[in-house]
Amino acid sequence: MCLLCVQVFPLINKIRYSLHIVSTPIGNIKDFSVRGAEILREVDIILCEDTRVSRRLVCHLNIDAKMMVYNDHNAVSIIPKIIGAIKNDDKTFALITDAGTPTISDPGYKLINACIENDIRYTVIPGACAAIAALTLSGLPSDKFLFNGFANPKNFAALAKVNATIILYEAPHRLLSTLKKMEGYFVNRIISISREITKVFEETIRGNLDFLIDYFERNQPRGEFVIVISPPTSMVEEELESLNPLIRKLIDKIRNDELSRILAEFSGISRNKIYQYIHFIQSTENHN
Repeated sequence: MCLLCVQVFPLINKIRYSLHIVSTPIGNIKDFSVRGAEILREVDIILCEDTRVSRRLVCHLNIDAKMMVYNDHNAVSIIPKIIGAIKNDDKTFALITDAGTPTISDPGYKLINACIENDIRYTVIPGACAAIAALTLSGLPSDKFLFNGFANPKNFAALAKVNATIILYEAPHRLLSTLKKMEGYFVNRIISISREITKVFEETIRGNLDFLIDYFERNQPRGEFVIVISPPTSMVEEELESLNPLIRKLIDKIRNDELSRILAEFSGISRNKIYQYIHFIQSTENHN
């Protein structure tokens, strides 16, 4: 081991954190990290959304720890008690959620802000996150994305204008209704819907809204869902789509290069882009 490593590692190990934000599995218990388990064994108190849910995890890990409920309903009242226990009694805490990464669609950020205001050390033990897992499964562009929590139809008009992949959570009993409300805003988008991620019945369905609505009308939604919506198409792509019916009528009557030239003069779109689009239509028809 190099001298630098020998000098640095002891310094790192001496850092003592009062709050650990610990990610928990979103389905498969084996996804829980070794470091996460070590932290839960070391801290004085585990903060969780629901002790009944989190008890299964700590029992599986053979951890005997004191647990305290921290959620949307009691965050405001319990944060001063947590801060007081840290500052006055030198207690250490781990913040976990029922599944996934704390602060994602839960009030963990309020506790972190309180730590910042009180100069309290905190750190994160990263791990599973349903939003990121669903984005990975979707195959949609991931260079720019917006996570917008649970689906709210009131936000669809604004979200439809965002030039990025959109990620939403949705409950099974609302999924079909939400998809139908999306029809007026997310036309010509590829949409990926994942459920039961990392579990036995993991499933990801991709397609346009018509396909997805039809699918879930025939198959009752079960489990928690993550909806991933592709970015909006460019104006050129929209114009190409508008030429689709005309191209399909002429595609067998005029050579590709000649059809590209005519449509380029007609539409103002580059000849090369139209040629590529014609080839795409032909490959799709051949595939079908």
